[in-house]
Amino acid sequence: MPSAPRGQDAQIVDLFLCHNGADKDWVRQLAEQVESETFDGSPGGRRLRVFFDEWDIDVGDNVIVRLNDGLRRARCVGIVLSPDMLAAPWPTLEWTDIVAGDPINQRSRLIPIFLRDGTEKGGQRIELPAPFKALHWLDFRQVRQYRSSYQRLIRKLRDKPPARGRARRPLASLQDPATPIGAIEPESAAAPDRINEAILGNLLPVESYPTTIWNAPTEARKPEDVFTKVENPPAFELKAERLLTFADLSAPQNPFAAIVDNRGVASSAIQDWRDDPDHLRWFMSLLNRCLHQHLRRLFLKRDERGRYFFLSDRGRSRKIRNSDDPAREVAAKKTNPATGAEFWVHQAAWLRFQSLGDSLYLLIDPCYVFTADGERPLQGSVVGPLSMQWTGKERNAAILRHIVFWSRTLGRGSTKLEIQTGAAPIVLSGIPALARVSRGIEFDHIAVGSLLHQVEDELGKAAANIVWIEQAEEADLDEEEAAE
Repeated sequence: MPSAPRGQDAQIVDLFLCHNGADKDWVRQLAEQVESETFDGSPGGRRLRVFFDEWDIDVGDNVIVRLNDGLRRARCVGIVLSPDMLAAPWPTLEWTDIVAGDPINQRSRLIPIFLRDGTEKGGQRIELPAPFKALHWLDFRQVRQYRSSYQRLIRKLRDKPPARGRARRPLASLQDPATPIGAIEPESAAAPDRINEAILGNLLPVESYPTTIWNAPTEARKPEDVFTKVENPPAFELKAERLLTFADLSAPQNPFAAIVDNRGVASSAIQDWRDDPDHLRWFMSLLNRCLHQHLRRLFLKRDERGRYFFLSDRGRSRKIRNSDDPAREVAAKKTNPATGAEFWVHQAAWLRFQSLGDSLYLLIDPCYVFTADGERPLQGSVVGPLSMQWTGKERNAAILRHIVFWSRTLGRGSTKLEIQTGAAPIVLSGIPALARVSRGIEFDHIAVGSLLHQVEDELGKAAANIVWIEQAEEADLDEEEAAE
């Protein structure tokens, strides 16, 4: 006869995690995170409790007795779904025990947690048996979905119902609420139209990225110290006397073997780093290093201000054609008609990764760069205002055309953009993020597909504007001298 539960083991178990050893590290982190929460959400509330075999089955314990006790006391049973788990005997024993007692999950104890489509080593794809085909699961397959799925899991463990949509102004009520003095009537000509508007932004959503950061001690203190010993290394950062990279430093073909101390190799889950401000900055910096390596293959150069611009084609104008889009001039030589001086105008952009809430994006901020010879940016106080004032006069359609062009160029015409990291690639959508609003101007729409076919001499306009601003500044100087 089994003995009574020991000490704290007599407490309620909020979540029993049924899983396979192949997913042990991920499940352990999930269990740690769940046990950091309280049942009512208050700092002083009862901590949620997880049954996790490493913590709850001691040396010498009867494994089956302990598993039965955990399943009996568990309010919810989380099934961490992967092909490895469904093929393993012990997890099958656990979840089929629950299904046998409640075949259609009427008591909602069974919580499917979808972790992986394929086996840990690739190959076999998951085939969901009953009852998982019919149950609404939590989707943890993509890193960017982790936080939203985790919040839904905690809401379930707290016995809270799903959140409903936000309250809206009634459209069919018998009597409208009183209108505040000075407010615009909904049907007034000055009010925005009631339409569903989609607004295209300048952010490319990141769909997936490596899940692990590797680090090891190194004597390198500057990037040059690495480049002298490692040819064409994957992206890396040097922080706190350690080398950080997405590449697996424990692998036999470790690309940084000549520059790191292999005895101190360690790895961290990126999800853990995103919760620490310093580590988050290092992670974002490493992402941008990967981006810089990718952009160097696209005839792009980075200036001191961080702008990427297209280089000339060996002293000639450069044109870019993406798939079936019209060719677009991205670097061209121009002449100042007033002075006869020659200079170059280049399509350019600030490009960098940004973390917004739980998601990652690539920011595209179009601009122009002016050079003396197609490679060396012009210096001086005039150059910055020239670019800023010209782009400020562009209409929305022209700016949107720049953003679509850059997204197409970065993805080489594809709807997906892959940036190599030394491990799994960073995958971005080639379609900028959309924002949806319920107000706008009816019939004021732009067909995004047609933007790239609106060929304009944008670099010529920029050049003409340079001359105009230089002449205006000279006139201002003349007036100042006359006043003195």
